[in-house]
Amino acid sequence: MTCQLTPIYLCIIIGLVLVKAITIQQTTLCTGPHCEAQAKEYLDHTYEAAASQEYNKVVLADWDYNTDVLNKTAEDNSKKANIALAEFILKEYEDNIKQYDWESFSDSSSVKRQLKFLNGIGTAALKGEDLEKYNNVLADMNKIYATATVCPFDDQTCEDEKRLPLEPDLEHIIATSTNYDELTYIWKGWRESSGKKVRELYSEYVNYGNKAALANGYPNLGQFWIRTYESKTFQDDIEKLWLDVKDLYEELHAYVRFRLIAKFPANVVDGEPIPASVLGNMWAQSWDNIFPDVVPFPDAPIFDVTPALKKRFNQTHEGISQIFEVANEFFVSLGLEDMAMSYGPKAMIIRPEDKEVLCHASAWDFYNGYDYRIKMCTSVNMEDFITVHHELGHIQYFLNYRNLPIACREGANPGFHEAIGDVVALSVATPKHMIKLGYLEGTPPSKESTINYLMKMALDKIAFLPFGYLIDAYRWKIFDGTIPTTQYTYDWIKMRSDYQGIVPPVIRSEDDFDAGAKFHVPGNTPYIRYFVSFILQFQIHQALCLEAGQYEKGNASLPLHECDIYQNAAAGKKFKAILQSGMSKTWEDLLFETIGERKMSAEPIKEYFSLLTDYLKEQRAKENYMLGWNVERYKDYYQAPTTH
Repeated sequence: MTCQLTPIYLCIIIGLVLVKAITIQQTTLCTGPHCEAQAKEYLDHTYEAAASQEYNKVVLADWDYNTDVLNKTAEDNSKKANIALAEFILKEYEDNIKQYDWESFSDSSSVKRQLKFLNGIGTAALKGEDLEKYNNVLADMNKIYATATVCPFDDQTCEDEKRLPLEPDLEHIIATSTNYDELTYIWKGWRESSGKKVRELYSEYVNYGNKAALANGYPNLGQFWIRTYESKTFQDDIEKLWLDVKDLYEELHAYVRFRLIAKFPANVVDGEPIPASVLGNMWAQSWDNIFPDVVPFPDAPIFDVTPALKKRFNQTHEGISQIFEVANEFFVSLGLEDMAMSYGPKAMIIRPEDKEVLCHASAWDFYNGYDYRIKMCTSVNMEDFITVHHELGHIQYFLNYRNLPIACREGANPGFHEAIGDVVALSVATPKHMIKLGYLEGTPPSKESTINYLMKMALDKIAFLPFGYLIDAYRWKIFDGTIPTTQYTYDWIKMRSDYQGIVPPVIRSEDDFDAGAKFHVPGNTPYIRYFVSFILQFQIHQALCLEAGQYEKGNASLPLHECDIYQNAAAGKKFKAILQSGMSKTWEDLLFETIGERKMSAEPIKEYFSLLTDYLKEQRAKENYMLGWNVERYKDYYQAPTTH
């Protein structure tokens, strides 16, 4: 089960895969070859079938609720199913799993790795009333997020039926409006309707989550979350990776700010943080919607295929299905699995008109080996065209590891699951591939058009990096108590300034909870996986491109940014080796076996954007604009609580 971006459903009680056992007093543990054989018999012939059945019930119930969030029966059934699963996990642990001394078992045994994960029971450790309250808090937060709406800017006291949902209306306004006041209004309105309303609930959630983490032998929920990376230095490693790409981000930030001054001269100032509302995205996590404002060479090709997509596909179920078919064919061309079932009759690939749904794009594994579905309110545009490939990447992963034991049916680490679809998208997004599909004219790329293309990619990939890091860096501090409940807003604004160089467009107070306006926060979904995936996807892409003969380091005629692995069986074979392993081995071992490296590296992403980096430095020298921002300015946007 994967929770998603991008990263999948409520994940209410998940926490099954742990790397540390619950601290429970034991008298005698079953050890030795006889016990290992006994444990294998139990896992293969009892636990596997029973667990698959219980997870299937939960996913079915969660699907019904996520696709009809105002249906009280569906909501109640989802809560009941999650509680039943928690009770099942606890019972299996108490009656069977905890008796085995798994650490004494053979290192080569899959039994040892399964029991390593199953010796933790996640939020199933919460008993009775606590578990029920925890599930209620999560359900309430998700309902608030899913049903949040805002009145139009020109009708701010509108009737309920005129209020606008996030997808597609509010996101479209943030992406396209040139009216600073409207952007500010929509930015603030979304946070009033979502984050602000979940603030008190979130504090309850933190208390229950930390309580569950302690019961599992972890000091707090943050440490519980990063268990699956199986590394004692994970947080330090991630910090080093961020510092390795920080210079590239700051160059992009400075250039974008310089270009936006012309659009918003009264609001964007050189040397200052950028207002979060003007970057074309509700959370300023991706800036590709402002590409027309910052395009380096307006007269050169810009590679936006949205107009071509709109000519080819209509905004109907049939038209959207055709987009999924195009994406599916890319995977099949590599010798991978056909995923047509995932966007078939049981899926939700377009927003229904007769009910409220949680639109956040996600891929679902129903734990029965044949039912896999996409849930997405798809629109016909380039962004969603790429997202479709991302979501099908999750489905492809599900299909490839479906024959592994249930405890190993996960990505090698959570970042792998997010990276897989994006590895494909790096090929799909190339002008070379879009020409093959007939969405672009087949003109040879010039230096100017290449810089345009890399700028468009950077507005997505590089702009995202600090956001991908700070969401969990912020929550880790909440979970360990570094950020108290009385400073949720202050620290959020400060960290957004420190890492992203942005500030809110209006003053915020401790009545607000802007972090809660991002799906993954009320949705109980760890986010560092996306930062990891943005690093990993370029590493894997580089390895597959080498295998395909589409890239050669130092060869200007075979640069990494032009690689397209479409229809390449050799690349597909290497890709499949990554997918089939699931979580059956450590991610470091898998990475070494498949691409020859044990650690994550920022070198491939930096190489991919090297031409753009040179261009950005040249522009800064030429135009004499500043690098960096006033790190104290965020204080002007924070209203401290009054003291009596």
